[in-house]
Amino acid sequence: MSENIIGVPQRRIDGGKKVSGQARYAADHPMGKMLYAYGVYSTIANGRVVAIKDQQAKAMPGVVDIFHHDNFPSLHRTPNTKLSFAKMLSASKADEHRLPFEDDRVYYPGQFVALVVAESFEQARAAAYRVTVDYDERPAVKDLDEGMRVNGARDGGAGHNRGNPDSAFDGAKVKVDQTYTTPVEVHNPMEMHASTAWWQDGKLFVYESTQGVVNHRNLLANVFDLSPDRVEVRAPFIGSGFGGKLWPWPHSVAACAAAKVTGRPVQLVLPRAQMFTTVGHRPETRQRLRLATDA
Repeated sequence: MSENIIGVPQRRIDGGKKVSGQARYAADHPMGKMLYAYGVYSTIANGRVVAIKDQQAKAMPGVVDIFHHDNFPSLHRTPNTKLSFAKMLSASKADEHRLPFEDDRVYYPGQFVALVVAESFEQARAAAYRVTVDYDERPAVKDLDEGMRVNGARDGGAGHNRGNPDSAFDGAKVKVDQTYTTPVEVHNPMEMHASTAWWQDGKLFVYESTQGVVNHRNLLANVFDLSPDRVEVRAPFIGSGFGGKLWPWPHSVAACAAAKVTGRPVQLVLPRAQMFTTVGHRPETRQRLRLATDA
């Protein structure tokens, strides 16, 4: 009797459009009178913004506005609640609970400190490069060892004990006691994080590179004080995410706010460099594993 281990081939519904270039991702939706946003990102890991010098940038061709903590519109903070993984996907939850530009604090390198909005992507990028930021830099925790020394170990809430493992381990004939580590890993999918946002008749629309449209919708509704039926998040295709696009990041909120203030569609695509800093990572881990047996 033969057995088919692999199974029956399945047609990938989105495959044809992806390989033929017909798939339209979050940044592939041009609109009339669309503006383009480009971020200014922190070059320090911890401290405060002392001054943002943007006069030259504002005078450059095509620049519409430059947002930062002194002039960004007021938003509603989303609740930071502990939820099960299943509930997280439909809750109002963000990976970064701090709202963009809510104060002058800097918590990590690559954090948004300003956002340039201009008539073209090239104009926004050129102006962003002309913005200079003065910082009050402070010492930062930069690795796991230092974090353990400064903050101590956090209670992960996942402990489970049964029997007397220490006694069993001490009396075993064969033992393995090793510490294993994994480094920091960034998700960095092929498609960079992107938002194309616009408002129409008091309703918010977003083409978003996200793995969770319901949670993304609910978070934006919370932040902008809207009912969920007044927010529509569209993600017909994403260029992978590896979990890094499960929950919203500040760039999406910033794009939506800029679209509301300017009254025009705004598109924000993160540069590849910021995929390493601005949208999180898998943290470094250290795990001590012990195995014991009498056989």
